Amino acid sequence: MKKSYLAAVIIFFLILISIFITIAPTFFTKGVSRVSLHQNIDLSLILDTPKEIELVFFGYAGCTDICTPRLHNIAEWYQQSIYKDEVQVRFLDISRPYDTFLPQLFAASFNKEFIGVYLKEDFLREYTKEFSVYFARSFRDKYEFDHTANLYLLKRSKNFKELRYIYSAYPYDFKQITADIEELIHE
Repeated sequence: MKKSYLAAVIIFFLILISIFITIAPTFFTKGVSRVSLHQNIDLSLILDTPKEIELVFFGYAGCTDICTPRLHNIAEWYQQSIYKDEVQVRFLDISRPYDTFLPQLFAASFNKEFIGVYLKEDFLREYTKEFSVYFARSFRDKYEFDHTANLYLLKRSKNFKELRYIYSAYPYDFKQITADIEELIHE
């Protein structure tokens, strides 16, 4: 009896921790909108675009709580941006869907210029580690994932990309993102 009670308490606390990790960035990043870095990224999928600057977002096709509103806001900004010829937006799917074309269809539903990428398991591990992306199956719904919703700004430098900024607060500060892109273009 005591063992089953202890197991239930442990599971309850694991669920609470999972929920806290998911919602904490929404409530605790109001003053911390961006982090400035100069970290080299040498990952093949990130390098295969001719554009000098790239915005990268990790999520999963069909995510209605986090991905859809953020990608919608990114698409609105992108449509009005004077830098869309210099910037590629890439959506990397963390869910490994059964249909490898689903991430591209999902990304393109926000803007036809967006690229959606299906990541094979080894690439998924490599990319999420490199970008410090948290994701896990949701305790509430086995078809959903809890995940971070950061937006990453990268710049091409010869044969690698450099991670320059991470935007964590939502809504994203698109005035700041535009200023950062302008700065990177004129470096």
